[in-house]
Amino acid sequence: MTMLPVLHSVSKTLKIFSPPNLRFTNYLHTSNCCKNMAKEVKEKKEKIKTSSLRFAVKATSPTSCSIMESEDHRKINKVLDKDFLIDIVVGHILERDIQVHKVALESNITVFREKLQVIRRKELPGNLSPELKVGRFNIGNDEIIKHNWNKLITELNLKEREQEVMKQLFEQTHKNKALGLKKNIIGYFLSQGFSEVRLATEVFQRARILLCAKRGYFSPEEDKTILDFVDKEGKKWTKLSILLGRTSGGVLYNRYNLLTASKDNKCGPFTVDEDKLIIREVFAVSQNILEEGNVVKEDWETIGKKLQRNSLAVHSHWKYVLEPMLKRYEAGTLNIDMRKGKIIEFYVSNIMNKIKL
Repeated sequence: MTMLPVLHSVSKTLKIFSPPNLRFTNYLHTSNCCKNMAKEVKEKKEKIKTSSLRFAVKATSPTSCSIMESEDHRKINKVLDKDFLIDIVVGHILERDIQVHKVALESNITVFREKLQVIRRKELPGNLSPELKVGRFNIGNDEIIKHNWNKLITELNLKEREQEVMKQLFEQTHKNKALGLKKNIIGYFLSQGFSEVRLATEVFQRARILLCAKRGYFSPEEDKTILDFVDKEGKKWTKLSILLGRTSGGVLYNRYNLLTASKDNKCGPFTVDEDKLIIREVFAVSQNILEEGNVVKEDWETIGKKLQRNSLAVHSHWKYVLEPMLKRYEAGTLNIDMRKGKIIEFYVSNIMNKIKL
């Protein structure tokens, strides 16, 4: 069998940038026999995988029921005031009489969170059904939530009033049973299409984060607000995160340290070359970074020195810009027209083209 070694530079690059969906061997087989065998093995694996998935779906498919099966929902439906946007939205969902997971409807609890953060497991009852999945949402879930949200406001012809709708739905955080039930009804609608069973209150809170939380670069106005706030009220990061609509007080702590750090470091938007260097260095430290890898403080300091930037700024850029983008690319949802999207698209495509040569 004839075997050709992969170019050293390509192999080196792959070792640096190797997300879970990119796995290559050190050699390329040119034998037709090997190609046919590989094809047969791949087809068998696909059949086994398909068969297993069908069995799993059949075996674990949750029981569904009407959203109106809940007595609380029937009571809510009788007292809705169509002068309020939240009641218009809730009334529309109940009128559609959508199907929901029965076990989720039976666990129709509400958790109120003022902060734009996920609901922690300890905030939920300890006797939840094992059929319910709690905790981290994957990229697929997030895309379904956003799709269902767009579908909802489009059906109601509220696209032009979307910001007003979001303000009324997501900014009310006072503890009120009726309000909590209405939010859950919206959560049931937004979870339509999930492969697993989720609590409506968790789905609603995830929607708040996805649709309302500010991410990425800080604006000059936000920087000024941070400095003024700390100067007047001190380092109350949680309160400041609510004021700015940011998901974490830790992010603001890092931003404040960056704003008050040494002037010797570079600041401002990261360049394409800097993005490439960060990606290479991060994957060199942890090839499984997108799944379970970890980059420690010392590594960020090393990368920061190479870029002549504050290590906190480099870490924030990775966590809130590059890493989410790579995960979206891996999930096939990356908008390749975006500036950053072009970087990753070019970077991965370049490797793939070299491998094929």
